[in-house]
Amino acid sequence: MSTTPPNQPSVSPKHPGKPDEKNDVQPPFEEQIREIWEKKENRNAVYFGCAIVVILIIGWYGYKALAAQHEAEIEAAYAAAVTPARLRAFAQENSGHPLAGAAFMKMADDAYTVGNYTEAVANYDKAAAALPGTSFATRALFGKTMSQIRSGKAPEATAMLRQLAEDTTQLKALRCEAAYHLASLAFDDGNFGEVVKFTDLVLQLDPAGMQADSGFSWAKRAFLLRSRVPVPVAASAAPQPPTGATPPVSLKLPGN
Repeated sequence: MSTTPPNQPSVSPKHPGKPDEKNDVQPPFEEQIREIWEKKENRNAVYFGCAIVVILIIGWYGYKALAAQHEAEIEAAYAAAVTPARLRAFAQENSGHPLAGAAFMKMADDAYTVGNYTEAVANYDKAAAALPGTSFATRALFGKTMSQIRSGKAPEATAMLRQLAEDTTQLKALRCEAAYHLASLAFDDGNFGEVVKFTDLVLQLDPAGMQADSGFSWAKRAFLLRSRVPVPVAASAAPQPPTGATPPVSLKLPGN
């Protein structure tokens, strides 16, 4: 008969006073997982978590599909806005969308073409607000500036033209055009020093324009405008040949 007291762990013969290690061996990992899974509350938690994941995935793809469909509808509506009234309605109904900015730009360009500069300024403002941080916003700003010039508000436009002409982050073509218009306005005001300054800027930005095969270039227009500056002013600040231009050839005649 065993002398071990009831409800007491057996003593290892190798290590008296210590419980037998064989009685404390943990069940295998797979067995532990099975025991956890057999508990109903654990199974329900797993099922619930899986259901949430599936719902989120379905919801995400559903949202993407709806967004794509909505975008396609907006693009179709923009393409169908072929009259000024429909274009205006589209821009108002889709305020905040980039295509609303494109609609305002189109309306502004149309107004500029027919000489309605007040409406052009208003729509260029709306286009710039709808397309912040893009090249289209800069174009809208330039369109507004030119509308102000055409409507006799040159003083308001001069500051913006100067900013565009001197901004090295802008496209060279835009800077050239802004600088040329500044030179032209200065010429009309008799400010020939400014004419020299901004025609020089155009020639520096567009040196290849002087050798361009096409008849139009901002460099050529600037050079022609510079040639109209009174002789004393022109002589004191003669334009330098653009970089890359062919230097003038000096011919020495016999007997000289």
